[in-house]
Amino acid sequence: MTLHKLKPLHRNFILRMKNILYCICFFLPFQFLNAQSTLFETSEGLKSASYTEGIDWWQKLSKANEVVQMHEYGQTDAGYPLHLIWIGNENLDQIRSSSKSILLINNAIHPGEPDGVDASMMLFRDLLKKTVLLENVIPVCIPYYNIGGALNRGRESRANQKGPLDYGFRGNAQLLDLNRDFIKCDSKNALSFAALLQKIDPDVYIETHVSNGADYQYDITYLASQPDKLGHGMGAYLREEMVPSLNQSMNKLNEPVVPYVNHHGGPLLNEYTAFYDSPRYSTGLTSLHQIFGFITETHMLKDYQSRVDATYKFLASMLKFCNENSSEIQRKRLEAKRSVSAAKTLALSWKLDSSKYVEFPFYGYQHAYKKSQLTGGERLYYNTDSPLLKQMKFYAYYQEEGKVTKPKQYILQRGFHKVAQRLRANGVQLTELQKDTVLAVISYKIEDFKTVAKAYESHYLHSNTQASKESIVWAFKKGDWLIEMGTDKDRFVMETLEPFGPDSYFNWNFFDAILQQKEWYSPYVFEEKAEKFLQKYPKVKLEFLNLKKEDKSFREDARAQLYWIYQKSPYYEPSHMRLPVFRID
Repeated sequence: MTLHKLKPLHRNFILRMKNILYCICFFLPFQFLNAQSTLFETSEGLKSASYTEGIDWWQKLSKANEVVQMHEYGQTDAGYPLHLIWIGNENLDQIRSSSKSILLINNAIHPGEPDGVDASMMLFRDLLKKTVLLENVIPVCIPYYNIGGALNRGRESRANQKGPLDYGFRGNAQLLDLNRDFIKCDSKNALSFAALLQKIDPDVYIETHVSNGADYQYDITYLASQPDKLGHGMGAYLREEMVPSLNQSMNKLNEPVVPYVNHHGGPLLNEYTAFYDSPRYSTGLTSLHQIFGFITETHMLKDYQSRVDATYKFLASMLKFCNENSSEIQRKRLEAKRSVSAAKTLALSWKLDSSKYVEFPFYGYQHAYKKSQLTGGERLYYNTDSPLLKQMKFYAYYQEEGKVTKPKQYILQRGFHKVAQRLRANGVQLTELQKDTVLAVISYKIEDFKTVAKAYESHYLHSNTQASKESIVWAFKKGDWLIEMGTDKDRFVMETLEPFGPDSYFNWNFFDAILQQKEWYSPYVFEEKAEKFLQKYPKVKLEFLNLKKEDKSFREDARAQLYWIYQKSPYYEPSHMRLPVFRID
């Protein structure tokens, strides 16, 4: 299949013909239906429905068709509820108990990227006349996830993007990027979404976006759950069955796709790497819940009509796959849940395997450099009048890193309510201790970590965390939370509560209070107590004397010496630098 640049008028004509042919082959064309048109259609692909226009459209569709269910679910930071739309006779409590597979589509995470908003409206409407595609699947849609950003509407915030005429803003009502909030749940949006995942437990999740970065001929690329990270049988099925089928379907629709081009900065040459989807992103989170995840990325420089058309086809192709493979998808997920429950160890982090790659033909553009008339420096540009076809290396494999043995139980100290709230929202069961209890446990002491210099999504994120493990006896209080392991939530529990994962709750600052001492001493008072302590514990005294002898800087620093003794003494608070999460192995 050959992609090439077309002049806008010719391209628009071919796109219209492509749409008609596509609809005849896949759905009844909307031109022949007595159904609601969308603003996108009536504006000939120039406009996208605002939040109020879109919700009004969905309400009218639901009222006119009893199988279109529209309900409010959860709150958002903007003060508006999330809306949830699905096609079927099931009520919200019956969706998961259905024998059908569930496809969840989430739009307007970044409301300046509204392609999925308009594509979903047309798709759901067209499905009403092609119910054979709904025999084994329930399509569910969140029409606007970032409502605050959708209400903050303008024309200038997307400097790199071609259309639509008006669109929303990336930040939500808190100015959070909700595409970085899925694990930390700083927004009400993310907490509502986490609870929704547990309620309907979708089999496949799709989130719609528009990409930045290099230029190339494709209207759309996709990001799938990283198969090696997904693992447990689901990863192989994704890599060997789902993705090839998706590619085949999109090729038949004259809309070829490639994996998301994770490339910024210099020119796109002959290779790129798969995106690392840690749990701050949706496909990283859905992997922790054994859900197949996809993100669509239409290209910013393609016209809006082409981008929505491509998004529609991607959504329709995935829906078709879910309908045809419903039982197998659900079987793979069930097997993966059992595998996670039974696993003895789980990996918390991953690194790129630079020794393995796949190759495929890639339709790009010639690049060159020219002198900038603005700055006088050299500037990169892609020559869209010079399309090219080249072999592309895609580094698509990741290796386990930081594998951790699963404990039998965790205990979380009760005071850390934000952590407990997020665990519960993600389906983790917390049981309160009924009385004060002394237990032998494994404890983590934080030894070292790095922290970003500037705020990132309202946090000063930690990384490269180092912690030592101690076997201790600890006095737990009535009301501390016990977490039993051996469930399909084990991945979520371990990636958030173990300190080493890149998106652990320690790294996201939920336990920062432990990093600061609460009690101190006056040196002139503690001096005598320090001497008595060393006399009582000769082994500590010997260690102290040897350290003075071997370390010149320590020997010459009286304050450091006294603090060293203080840390060894019973006066030093045991909670300092101690993670309030304990393992029972």
